Amino acid sequence: MQPWNFCLYFFRGTYSIGVWIRTDVLLFIIAIVAIVAMAAIVALALLYPEGVLQNQVLKYVTVTASGTSYGYPQSAVLYASMNGTGPSSAIATSNLSLTVNKFNYTVSGYIGGNSSRISTQSYSLRRVWNSSYYEATESVTVSLPQVQNATPLLNALSLIPDVYINQVAASLTDQQVAQLTQNALSQALRNATSQATVLAANKTVTVRNITVSRSYIYPYPIYSSGVASAQNQGSIFFNGRQGVQEQVTVVYSYS
Repeated sequence: MQPWNFCLYFFRGTYSIGVWIRTDVLLFIIAIVAIVAMAAIVALALLYPEGVLQNQVLKYVTVTASGTSYGYPQSAVLYASMNGTGPSSAIATSNLSLTVNKFNYTVSGYIGGNSSRISTQSYSLRRVWNSSYYEATESVTVSLPQVQNATPLLNALSLIPDVYINQVAASLTDQQVAQLTQNALSQALRNATSQATVLAANKTVTVRNITVSRSYIYPYPIYSSGVASAQNQGSIFFNGRQGVQEQVTVVYSYS
């Protein structure tokens, strides 16, 4: 028995076109469409197990939290000043130069010979008030790659006249700051997620946006003495502990 034929008409303006389709072919096309539709529904159900047919309304909650990570500084920065005096500006400058050379030579052994770690911050030349003498002064900073070198360097500098230690401060290395920052951010995000879960009545929350709203490095212990002579300085330096704090603002969604 021959299958029935159906005629489908397509209209365009005043014309119509008839296309004859066999019954079995039409049923096959309908079956393919049905299979594709069912596959799409199953896929959506797997992606959204809570259901794709129900009308879900997402809710949002914004949380601000912080995290702090601590480490022991592995480097240090020394701030020092030197002066030279004399009956003329030339002699004062020459005497200062001798002191600077002794300072640089002494420091060199504690910075691996890398002179770029010594930086001049200021230089001044003045006539001493109510005197015929001149005074030349230079302030420098020294970046110590190893914090344990601070104490022996202080001892060595104390033997040089006209050297003044203004401050010695422990500092985190770039690698330490990067690692502590990452740890602090991870802790801040965990704290934020914990708070958001509570606010969402223990429902599953999804991160929508993260903003780092604040980044801060805690002050470190400072060995300071103003402008007292290095010969009167103590020689013990403790690097202490330093922290990095990160604060984040996170937007979560839940349903």
